[in-house]
Amino acid sequence: MWKSLAFTQRVYRGDRIRFNQTYPAGNNLENLFEVVKTDEHYFEVLPVTSDVEALHNLAKKIVRYFDIGYYLQIEIWEDAKQ
Repeated sequence: MWKSLAFTQRVYRGDRIRFNQTYPAGNNLENLFEVVKTDEHYFEVLPVTSDVEALHNLAKKIVRYFDIGYYLQIEIWEDAKQ
């Protein structure tokens, strides 16, 4: 299930996250990302996609922990069995 990521909560390599944003009507994109690198103050994500060619053309997104809770609303996938 998706849970909101608190600014004090850390993410780990392999975690799946999504940006909780409102899109214009008709744009039904779901931004699903996988964490590929973590550091004390930021983490890097790549979109989850099956299109390998598109993946090579995409740049990593870098999110600072300061941004969480102040500018960005991010949700993290947590298994129900945890």
